[in-house]
Amino acid sequence: MENPMRTAITWIVLALPAAAQESLTITRVPAPFGDDPRPFCVSLPEDGRLLAYQSARAGGRGKQDIWLSKFENGWWSEPYNAGPGINTAANDVDAKLSADGNSMVFIRGDDFKVASDIYISYFRNGGWSQAEMMGPPVSLPASVEFGALLSRDGKRLYFSSNRPGGLGSFDHYYSERTGAGWGAPVNLGPGINTPEGDVDIAVSRDGTALVFPSRRSDSIGNSTDLYVSRWVSNAWTAPVNLGPRINTAVTDTCPWLGYDGRTLYLNTEWDGLVAGRQANTTVWEFRFGGSFP
Repeated sequence: MENPMRTAITWIVLALPAAAQESLTITRVPAPFGDDPRPFCVSLPEDGRLLAYQSARAGGRGKQDIWLSKFENGWWSEPYNAGPGINTAANDVDAKLSADGNSMVFIRGDDFKVASDIYISYFRNGGWSQAEMMGPPVSLPASVEFGALLSRDGKRLYFSSNRPGGLGSFDHYYSERTGAGWGAPVNLGPGINTPEGDVDIAVSRDGTALVFPSRRSDSIGNSTDLYVSRWVSNAWTAPVNLGPRINTAVTDTCPWLGYDGRTLYLNTEWDGLVAGRQANTTVWEFRFGGSFP
């Protein structure tokens, strides 16, 4: 199915090198965020007709809530609260929808400087179920977990954590599903993790590419950029900066790789003029003519 995000006005079309024979279309995500204070970290199911994101917008149940917007009759609906099964008086953030849109993994914590845990909720009978914590060995007492998401087949859970034994303040981990739950988390290693805090990760449709924010020696403007690592010969390759087509001179973060294999969503602090229009800090869609490079 054609991604309904394509109904947005395209502001930029960049031609890639001739050898690539494809284009890149960059568009502001057209969901009606309105005056929403810093809408962050979108995700969508495979049919592209539901959008989840986090916000402290008015009318929520807690500090930050998860909000949803549906694509109906050619338009995105006014965002609505995901409900009491998901949102609480604490911070409920980093919603990641499954490919079929029937489950959501997210983070809950009252104070992210102290602790947070990974939760999962299921869409049943027209609403989201009471979320269940994904306990040890995934969520640990007195540790902070961020940016959790499931692989498309649901067999692997990726997340970031400041648990003991990492390379920095936060590292990226993965855990494999077992018959009894989830296996011991595995650190993704020094190629992907750094002594800095490493949080938020996106996984390609086939599981062979990881996109994540990082500040490294080749970051543009000495800020946080998005990098990609690929699974080649049973190992993750050295991360490569996604370059100035995607990264800016300020912080670029919260990546989400669409299940269509062609779309990247992200947040950026960049604020400038695009095609003569003022572009406030918000969520952007990058759609590739072919598959994600």
